[in-house]
Parts: sequence; structure tokens; C-alpha cells
Amino acid sequence: MATNNKVIVERTNVLAADVTLGTSYAVLDSGDFGWYGQAGETYEFAARIAYSAAAATDGAAFSINAGATPTAIAFVSEYNTDATTVVRTACVAVDTPDHGTASVALATGLNQAFVYGVITPSADGFIGVSGIAENASSIIAKGGLSTLSWKRIDWPAEA
Repeated sequence: MATNNKVIVERTNVLAADVTLGTSYAVLDSGDFGWYGQAGETYEFAARIAYSAAAATDGAAFSINAGATPTAIAFVSEYNTDATTVVRTACVAVDTPDHGTASVALATGLNQAFVYGVITPSADGFIGVSGIAENASSIIAKGGLSTLSWKRIDWPAEA
């Protein structure tokens, strides 16, 4: 008897150490803050990135990155620019939105960003969370406070 019930295991990674963002998109940690994806398999992911800023006028954005252009990708990147304003961008390409905003919610303390969606890589390789800062050395993703959960969601049908 065929069934649609699947045992899907969600995995969670924690950013191991603080990472200072540059002015070009880069993966936050190419070893631990991501997973090895296989071509043609579809994954769902959700990341929460805690980060600090040098000043309220510094901005940041966060994305997902894969070694090759994915076969399919759809995700949302969201972050606050002040205490009451959330920027939410629907994305269909890796390393987008194209840049951060010119402000963050808190110049002191922690800000949060969320990146969540689905990806089907076109080639085997590392898939990870990436980030970009408006100003060099002004945004620091916080190790021990940032998490990434992911799972494969396209298991073949049972016979």
C-alpha cells in the first residue's frame, strides 16, 4: 500500500563564530553554516541570523548561496530597518536582494534577519547562508546565536 507519509529529518546548524560581512555577498561559514546539497533534490530551509552593527546607518542583507545556479529557487529575505519597519523581499536568485538597506534597527545590541524558502541545486555542492554589508567591517553575524535549519522535501513516492 502506497502512502504519502514520509519521515523527514530536519537538521539545524549553529554559526560557530562571529563573521564580519564584506561589501560583496559571501557565505558566512563554508563548513558548518550550510549543507551539502545534491543536484535535483529539493530542500526547504530557514535561517535566523543575529547580527550587530557599528552604527544605525549601516545596513545589511542576507541570502542563500549555492555553487551553481539552482534549477529552482524561491525564498524570502527579511530584516528590520528600524523598530517598526520590516523589509521583506521575495527572491528567485542566489545572493539577492542586491544590497542591504542604509539602516538597521539597532546600532547597539542585536538585530535579526530571516531567510527562508526552497532550493533545488543544479549541481552537487555546498549550500549556505550568505550576507552583505553596506559598509565594510560594520556588520557582524553572531556566532552561537545564528541558526540554520534545513531538510530534503522531495522524497520519491513509495511503490
